[in-house]
Amino acid sequence: MNRDSEREYMIFHGLKSVCLSEKGFTLLEVLLAFFIFSILFITIYSSYSSTFKTINMTENRMELYRKAAITLERISEDLQASYISVLPPNSFGSQAEYTQFLGEDKDINGQDADTINFFSRIPPLFSDEDETASGQLISYSVIQGNEEDELILLRSENAEFIDEADAREGLVLSDGLQSINFSYYDDDGEAHESWNSGDADFGGRLPRMVSIALEFLNDENPEAPLKIMTSVVLQVNYMPML
Repeated sequence: MNRDSEREYMIFHGLKSVCLSEKGFTLLEVLLAFFIFSILFITIYSSYSSTFKTINMTENRMELYRKAAITLERISEDLQASYISVLPPNSFGSQAEYTQFLGEDKDINGQDADTINFFSRIPPLFSDEDETASGQLISYSVIQGNEEDELILLRSENAEFIDEADAREGLVLSDGLQSINFSYYDDDGEAHESWNSGDADFGGRLPRMVSIALEFLNDENPEAPLKIMTSVVLQVNYMPML
């Protein structure tokens, strides 16, 4: 074999060795790699999915508690400034209707939907007029929401001496509710589901304390609504200056 032939022989066998050493993956190796990659992907996706779900749930809860805090604070401030007016009796010898504190035990489709009407010295929220000299009527009412079990709490305020034609409509204070319940406590600590200061049993007085319980719809577990409660101590027959 001459020198050129020997060189060609070595080059041929060298290329053959390289080709044999760089052979492709077998089907088994490809499937195994794909399986490992799938496990890693599912693990990472599940971890991130669970994290984002927890974040969303936490944000929803925080938004609900913020809404509840605003609602309860508004009702509490109104109640703390409530009063029974000292006004002359009407021609029938009884106190005028607009001086009463009235809490009614109601429901909508079997869900607690209590209402409450009283007079308060709280400054008006939506008016530049000074309506606190004689006070204003605060009303909390409930209507059906868009969803079947949803209730919406409305708040309205009107001057004490006002023509019914000029009465302002209630504005939405809170939605997404499942029940609204007010309980009233007298001077002896006895609980009442309703309160009418015009009744002889209540002697023309305010309740000593009002308990407020709001239940919010829980999309995560409809059978377990989120319940937020507070209690408000009222002034003892706080009188406005007339």
